[in-house]
Amino acid sequence: MRYQVNVLFPGFSGRLKNGRLNWGTVALIQGCGHNILMDCGGMVIRSNLKEMLAEYHLKCEDIDVILLSHMHADHVYNIDYFPQAEIFLSKAEWEHAYDMIHRDYSVGENAVCLLRSYHLNLIEREGEEIAPGIRTLMTPGHTPGCMSYVLDQEERGIWILTGDAVKNRYELSNETVQQTLCKKDSISSIRVIKKLADRVLPGHDCWLTVKDGNVIAEGGNDIVFQFGQGGRVNGKTSIIFAME
Repeated sequence: MRYQVNVLFPGFSGRLKNGRLNWGTVALIQGCGHNILMDCGGMVIRSNLKEMLAEYHLKCEDIDVILLSHMHADHVYNIDYFPQAEIFLSKAEWEHAYDMIHRDYSVGENAVCLLRSYHLNLIEREGEEIAPGIRTLMTPGHTPGCMSYVLDQEERGIWILTGDAVKNRYELSNETVQQTLCKKDSISSIRVIKKLADRVLPGHDCWLTVKDGNVIAEGGNDIVFQFGQGGRVNGKTSIIFAME
């Protein structure tokens, strides 16, 4: 196996009655001399992201590559922590982020401003190799330039980190999507991912195994809510466990 992949923060697809939680997955990929992040998360983890890296004896400056799936804020908000990293993004997504006529209000505008001065690599073609055993896969739909990353893990099979091209187990299993700018493209991208992958890390769920066309969640997708400053809910408890 070429790379060790650890989920720093597991995304969650829960929604509020009048909004979204926007908790995107962040993964640490280590191997072949690289410390790589797949996306860098939203505001919800900002105060803890450095501590998450410290658990692996890393500082922000140790991250040398960042793979961005797309430009929505819950996946790019913390990009300012990594000005020294080499960053990869599809050219189509960069153009989408700048599209003021068909503006996408989920785009992280702070990241757009910062990335102008960063070491940004805009990918135009599918199959470009980022590092040994890591290549790009164009998976539009959720956004026009949504891009996944394919890890050839040798005897462990093909692992695909999808961002929001696949948000959760339901989308991969049923090829049905919500929150997409092009439903047709999203379904096509999901089918490609499902055909290629032995294992999938979605943008808002745990690792999923793909076997004989079936999708198997490798774990729960659990979130613990803690209410501080004496807050109590649901029978005076201060902690709630939620599972998607």
